[in-house]
Amino acid sequence: MRFQNYDIAKDFIRKASMIEYNDSFDLASFASNLLLDDNTERQGRNLVIRVKDAIVKKKVAEKSIPMWNELVAAAGLYPYADQSELNTASLIRCLGHKSDNLEGVIFHEGQLSVSLDLEREKPVILSAPTSYGKSLLIEDIVASRRYENIVIIQPTLALLDETRKKLGKYRDSYKVLVSTSQEPAEKMGNIFLFTGERVVEYDRFPNIDFFVIDEFYKLSMDRGDDRAIVLNQAFYKLLKHTNKFYMLGPSVKSIPLVVQEKLGAIWQKTDFATVAVDESTVASGKKRIARDERRERLFEMILQIKEPTLIYVAAPAACTELATEFIKYQSVHARENATATPLEISQMCEWIGEHLHKDWSLINALKSGVAFHHGAIPRHLGSSIVDAFNLGHIRFLFCTATLIEGVNTSAKNVILFDKKKGNKPIDFFDYKNIAGRSGRMRQHYIGNVIRFDDEPPQFEFEVDIPIISQDSAPLEILLAIDNQDIKPALKNKLETFNKQPDELQKILKKHSTVNIDGQLALIAELESDLNHYRAALNWTGAFPKYHQLQNVVTLAWDYLAKDEDKKMRIGGIGNLSDRWLCSFAFGYHLHGSLGRLISETVKNDFWVTKIPDRMERINAVTFSVLHISRTYFDYKLPKWISIVNGLQEYVFAKHNIKPGNFTAFASRLENGFLDPTLAALREYDIPLTAIRKLKDYLRQYNTPEQNIRNINRLTNFDLRSNKLLDYEIAKLKQAF
Repeated sequence: MRFQNYDIAKDFIRKASMIEYNDSFDLASFASNLLLDDNTERQGRNLVIRVKDAIVKKKVAEKSIPMWNELVAAAGLYPYADQSELNTASLIRCLGHKSDNLEGVIFHEGQLSVSLDLEREKPVILSAPTSYGKSLLIEDIVASRRYENIVIIQPTLALLDETRKKLGKYRDSYKVLVSTSQEPAEKMGNIFLFTGERVVEYDRFPNIDFFVIDEFYKLSMDRGDDRAIVLNQAFYKLLKHTNKFYMLGPSVKSIPLVVQEKLGAIWQKTDFATVAVDESTVASGKKRIARDERRERLFEMILQIKEPTLIYVAAPAACTELATEFIKYQSVHARENATATPLEISQMCEWIGEHLHKDWSLINALKSGVAFHHGAIPRHLGSSIVDAFNLGHIRFLFCTATLIEGVNTSAKNVILFDKKKGNKPIDFFDYKNIAGRSGRMRQHYIGNVIRFDDEPPQFEFEVDIPIISQDSAPLEILLAIDNQDIKPALKNKLETFNKQPDELQKILKKHSTVNIDGQLALIAELESDLNHYRAALNWTGAFPKYHQLQNVVTLAWDYLAKDEDKKMRIGGIGNLSDRWLCSFAFGYHLHGSLGRLISETVKNDFWVTKIPDRMERINAVTFSVLHISRTYFDYKLPKWISIVNGLQEYVFAKHNIKPGNFTAFASRLENGFLDPTLAALREYDIPLTAIRKLKDYLRQYNTPEQNIRNINRLTNFDLRSNKLLDYEIAKLKQAF
């Protein structure tokens, strides 16, 4: 046989301009033998995928294609099979993989196995590659209508929004809830699309019949993710309702046996992939390429690429800077003639110019077919950028881990420009997660991963679930566990907590997602100088003076903020501090919109002195304001203010001192200075700017769905009369 090993066969397929019949036959024989052996089955499937790609590109002798179609089925890749060309036995097997619930959907071999376990109402924990199609099984469960009330936990709001759009077709059977301000339906099913934080906060769950945890590896404390505590608390809360669940995530070695036994879960680990990936390194070895040279090589490389490409960068500021530098490079070196700007891009740019800043570099990037995407980008704008990328309006998308973790794109290529994730080195697990974004089932059969550094050392990641095993659980997780469920040997960890008065225990439990020791230290600080804090915190209402807000923010910063908060850089001028955070929060409160805050900050003498170059200053300020808004205004700071509020109420009540009340301001800040019911429309990918313009048509007593229906009765003329931009109108039309 001509092909003696897998690498020779793979290399032949890659280089061949045409695979003639004899070569095709030899390849098929070789791939068939690989598929018969459990140890080489993955390689055999990989070759089948590569030839499938060649067939689509008309690079395979037509006479041999039926033979490969049979191999596609033999490899378990039934979604790729041409049913009209299969023999009877293969066709029967293929049709046996049809979803009972999703019209026209054929599962691959691995998906069917998991689907059958879920159909038997078994709890399943699945570890599989990115291209496996794990999330399709979520929709299959919903489409079966087997369960009345379902909770789906996903790690990012962007991923939840993507899921909301997919599940909108089931609204006749389910009410889809995306905000903690929404009430569940009583006469139909409910699907709760929540982050872990929202599951913990929500107190109106009906009896939950089934739940999903996406990216379940985030339950582990070993990843250094501060969301692990709240995700464990959410998991425990849902287990009190049901033990029927589906947890999914990328390639994980194992979960502890004790966890599997306690949960009674079926553990499935598979390397079944539907996309083949080619990986290469720009320069290997210990000597790193200087950043300027790396950048030059990157720009030269991507100018030669025609397919949609993600460029991974470690941090948001660097991501913006690199994209901006590439646009300048492209304008000088690109040989292509400029094309007309697509309508969707023009509309996006108009919104950015009017509501953020007319000279922000993202506008120029988008018009050049380039974009950057990171955690500071407003949610609705981030989803529009991904949509434009998937439509081909953006060819090069510079991004951070925010996009890499879970959002589906049509990327053919992924380039890892950096070897860090934030300030930490990328480990092998991170690397495989990022690399898995290359290629897409039925769209790009082969993905390309290009690294600027060597692949990180391989290791196999075991995911412990501390809410179950308990041994590695911090106090904040133990507090979420019922006393009778805590291991006797661990109860000594709760001694300090148990000594606290009952009322204080209730307060601490309510806010157990935030460091307990920090809360106790904050109480001690208040007790240490009652006269000072009586004066400092004696304010109420939604409109504090600057010094009043500063007093609360400083306490929150000193006792509740984490180390990573204090290491966050803003605008290249220093680390975030309590004074900076208060200044931005007060400015937002004062100006009422992020756009005005950005414009006023750009003109501020301090910023002009620190960053004299106007374009550099606009980028720095816009990034800083948006990043602080997404990270702090939308969640962290309102939560901290509420905790400080509760603790000062407790301390002052003990000493017969009238407390302050900051909850109104916290709520206004979290909701963009709108009523919470109206602000909930943001969860439907509607810009806050559009909600403000339409508030005369919105009713606080209506559900978000009712408000959206009422808005959609308005004509485009009505909407434009209320100064809505075409981008905002398009977002409203897509919302429901």
